[in-house]
Amino acid sequence: MSIFRELKRRNVFKVAVAYLIVGWLLLQISDTLVPALRLPGWFHSAVAFFVIIGFPIALIFAWAFEITPEGLKKEKDVDRSVSITHITGRKIDYVIIAVLILALGFFAFDKFVLDPSRDAELVQATTAEVLERATKSGKSEISEKSIAVLAFTDLSPDGDQEYFSDGISEEILNVLARIPDLHVTSRSSSFTFKGKRVDIPTIAEQLGVAHILEGSVRKAGMRIRIAAQLIDARTDKHLWSGIYDRELDDIFAVQDEISAAIVEALKNRLGLQVESPPKAIAAQNTEAYDAYLRGRHLVVQRTRATIEGSIRELEKALALDPEYALAHAELAIATLLLRRGQYGGLTITDAIARAAPHADKALALEPTLAEAHAATGFVLWVQGNLEEALTQFRLAIQINPNYAIVYNWMGIVLDADLGRYAEGFAMKEAALRLDPLSIPAIFNYLGALIERNRLDEANREQEKLASIAPRFYASAKGLRTSLGGKWADAVLAELDGLQINPESAWSRDNLTRQFAMIGLEQEALAISNAPLPEVLSMLGRPAEAVTTAEALLAKDPISLAAHRRLGLALAGAGDYARAQPILEEMWRRSGGWVTSYGLFRNSSAVALIAIRRAAGDESEANELVVAIADNVRRYREAKIIGDNISLNVDYEEGLVAYLAGEREKGFALIDQSVEDGFFIPQKEVYLQELYDEPAFAPIKAKQEARMARERERFLSIVCTDNPYAVVWQPSQGTCQRFAAAGRN
Repeated sequence: MSIFRELKRRNVFKVAVAYLIVGWLLLQISDTLVPALRLPGWFHSAVAFFVIIGFPIALIFAWAFEITPEGLKKEKDVDRSVSITHITGRKIDYVIIAVLILALGFFAFDKFVLDPSRDAELVQATTAEVLERATKSGKSEISEKSIAVLAFTDLSPDGDQEYFSDGISEEILNVLARIPDLHVTSRSSSFTFKGKRVDIPTIAEQLGVAHILEGSVRKAGMRIRIAAQLIDARTDKHLWSGIYDRELDDIFAVQDEISAAIVEALKNRLGLQVESPPKAIAAQNTEAYDAYLRGRHLVVQRTRATIEGSIRELEKALALDPEYALAHAELAIATLLLRRGQYGGLTITDAIARAAPHADKALALEPTLAEAHAATGFVLWVQGNLEEALTQFRLAIQINPNYAIVYNWMGIVLDADLGRYAEGFAMKEAALRLDPLSIPAIFNYLGALIERNRLDEANREQEKLASIAPRFYASAKGLRTSLGGKWADAVLAELDGLQINPESAWSRDNLTRQFAMIGLEQEALAISNAPLPEVLSMLGRPAEAVTTAEALLAKDPISLAAHRRLGLALAGAGDYARAQPILEEMWRRSGGWVTSYGLFRNSSAVALIAIRRAAGDESEANELVVAIADNVRRYREAKIIGDNISLNVDYEEGLVAYLAGEREKGFALIDQSVEDGFFIPQKEVYLQELYDEPAFAPIKAKQEARMARERERFLSIVCTDNPYAVVWQPSQGTCQRFAAAGRN
């Protein structure tokens, strides 16, 4: 008798299958229970250990023993003529089927019930951890377990290896950043001091760290010398130093060697729980690594030209090493940064088509690479898959707890896109704590402070931008100084930004809105090659707004923003039949949430209310009124006042009251919002009922008076001695009309 037939007769194969299914189910249940019941991490490992150990024991047991009517007996003691292994086998079949049903049921329950709630809990847990880390790393109490890696100095003979020395220091920083208990300041802040004569204690104080790593790189041909030293910033005492002379082909080994030495120097001193330092992500090709470093050096400079240059270098790296996960991840991120409204002119359709394959490839090559999860999350975010994006961002942070830009992205998603304003603010705050001189982190946090009327703090953050990012400083200054209805200040500040970067699409888009607000129609149309539909609607050009929105959607068919713009343009023009299906789809995709700057904003909700009421769907219209009210509640809970040009909570609450039939209360709040400087569009058909109310007439007059004052104030500056003549001129006849109005 063959061994195979005997194994089959004794049901060994069936026992193996049954055991594997039961074991898998136990591991899945354990994986769910450990975080849910806050069991220690070793519990799941212990379950896995016993499942693995039990497998050969179960097989041996199935071979050596047999179940008989008289009970369990050794197989050798059972008469073959009375053996019931065939009956036992059928029972095992039933067990396998039953356990498979249980396993599939558990899988479905975990996927569709536990997963969403677990994701929400993870976001909350991440937020709590961030707040704890942010508190510990505050400047008033600098954490002992903190370090900043400064840009290593390029000492190469020709001084042309800055990208390489930056790359070496950044790679060491990235390795250290993956140590959970160590607060590591991000690159954008620590590299700010490159080339500046600032002493170590001052740098440490500004970055909020206790230790500084500095060094130098000398590269000549295929030989490099790296010198590094670790300093206690408070005493200026050297804790460790090392010099490494190596051939370039072992650069990753050198990085790992330096990182390990630094960790060892800090380990005992700081009580770090590190079994072995993380390793650098190696490329297979030295030239590919060189190109990757040049790409990283360019992308962090955040201009259109440098990002385009970065993409060329990263593509070169991948041509040399197609399996280089880091290059794939960075290329995906750089490509998405070239979207219109960011740093370039790519449509969302084109950006995703180019970026998504690289994000997917990075994740497939290195599932534990933080940058791969960040890139995947970025793609999902741009696609509008917000919860999935958050999941990927959380995974990136779990791998690299100091990944500051991801905290910043999470802050924007939670705040503007999902309307979870308190959570979003916590993330933005944490991003700034981790990266105190990051331009995006400062700018986003500053805006959040202004929304909460925390103006003294906003002023301090704004001043940080003056020297490190003049272009962003100009926009921040406009946002801050225009409070209270000083709209001309916003225009002047944005023109300051245009002087710094004449090609900035961001500045031109802002200016076209601002010119429209102060009643300079020709200037609004001329400053941008393609005025956005909402600006054309503001100017009373509804047909052009619809045509422009249709063209944008045809050019960028998967853009949710383009769909939203067309829906609003159609509603603003009174074409409710075409507007309704678009806005209904946006409402469905929003999950029933109105948010500040997300997919379904207050304006979309008001437009859809008018459309539903025109169709006689009063109850469905009231559903949207409730959603606006809920958004106002979330604003208030997050202490958002939004007393600025584009956001005012009194206005939104006033609209809720008006739409709910409380007209007196509604108009009082709307009047207060205009008094505070909010701009109400007055040429939208879906708001016509509001415009026609007698109580709206004095509000309209108040806004028109402000428009006239701010227009006059602006023109008195640019028509006398235009300080922006190099980049912008008033339209022909504007200053003459202003002078004539003054004479009259």
